[in-house]
Amino acid sequence: MKRLTLVLTLVLITAVAFSIKITMTSGGVGKELEVLKKQIQMFNQIYPDIKVEIIPMPDSSTQRHDLYVTYFAAKQPDPVVLMLDVIWPAEFAPFLEDLTKYKDYFALDRFLPGTVKSVTVNGKIVAIPWFTDAGLLYYRKDLLKKYGYDHPPRTWSELVEMAQKISKAEGIEGFVWQGAKYEGLVCDFMEYLWSFGGDVLDDNGKVVIDKGDAAVKALQFMKDLIYKYKISPEGVTTYMEEDARRLFQNGKAVFMRNWPYAWSLLNSPDSPVRGKVGVTVLPMGPGGRHAATLGGWVLGINKYASKEQKDAAIKLIRFLTSYHQELYKAVNAGQNPTRKYVYQDSSLEKAAPFMVKLFNVFINALPRPRVANYTDVSDIIQRYVHAVLTNQMDPQTAVKKMAKELRWTLGQ
Repeated sequence: MKRLTLVLTLVLITAVAFSIKITMTSGGVGKELEVLKKQIQMFNQIYPDIKVEIIPMPDSSTQRHDLYVTYFAAKQPDPVVLMLDVIWPAEFAPFLEDLTKYKDYFALDRFLPGTVKSVTVNGKIVAIPWFTDAGLLYYRKDLLKKYGYDHPPRTWSELVEMAQKISKAEGIEGFVWQGAKYEGLVCDFMEYLWSFGGDVLDDNGKVVIDKGDAAVKALQFMKDLIYKYKISPEGVTTYMEEDARRLFQNGKAVFMRNWPYAWSLLNSPDSPVRGKVGVTVLPMGPGGRHAATLGGWVLGINKYASKEQKDAAIKLIRFLTSYHQELYKAVNAGQNPTRKYVYQDSSLEKAAPFMVKLFNVFINALPRPRVANYTDVSDIIQRYVHAVLTNQMDPQTAVKKMAKELRWTLGQ
């Protein structure tokens, strides 16, 4: 008996000695955190010796970015696995593990090309695509039908007309979106700008936001949604994704701009708008163009982590980005897969038909300015767009000042 006890004790000590703990950052928007916890449980059934501690991050990607800057500046080994916005790899590449030699291990040839491009910096793979995003228009299909509309708005003008009529009759808001001063505002602004025929930079990286009048008209339209057409509440200037989603899900708005994650929540069993929501591409502007901002998140590894932690992190990331886990995440969290063939899975089409129907929207979504100092560019855009939305500056002045500051920041 004593011998058996000794053997069991040695086995336990050995197991503990060979176990490894890693930390991973995660957002909490929608069902994201809840689903990740379940995925970690599934991961531990395969790798019981790897303990994963989740570190919840703020909903604001701007705040998350600032936390990462702090972590990297301190050269801390934790967090080990980092959930990164698709726009950050170029900036954070010096602090991320080079995963180029694991390209085949992760089967990156089976991922959407655009997502792989987003994690490639100077020819090196510095992260692995996890889920992709594109801005979408959600609408109350029951209310559109009630007021005689047989299709969602194809143009911004149609959206204004429908939103005014229905919101006034129903006593609810017409259109909610992300207007707070954070990264989400940049995403929204870019969609208006592109749909009005403008851009921030040209293909050569030169500032062109003040060339022509597209930016001024786009900003004026955003402002008019609040103060002239009165289909968006003044409070929209404080809204992030979840603020807009909660209001829309409670039946208090006709239209909403948001990301794919909202779908599963809007159709959850206890949702007041379950079965009443449609989703489509964002409307065209005067430029005659539908436009959606490319979003999404990728998984990188802290280069300051230990070799053992990095090895464990590689296994975790491979698991989370596998075919079945991307399908599980898409069905349960409403976040779009980065693997191409998942879109052909019948269970995805059943759970989130819009992901299949609007596949071209996701693969053709447009990236925000691709510059190494993107954070500085984003901050400039946020400040001037928000100043217009809060009546602190007129669109013409904002665009002029924005262009001047962008050129100075980018050395032009």
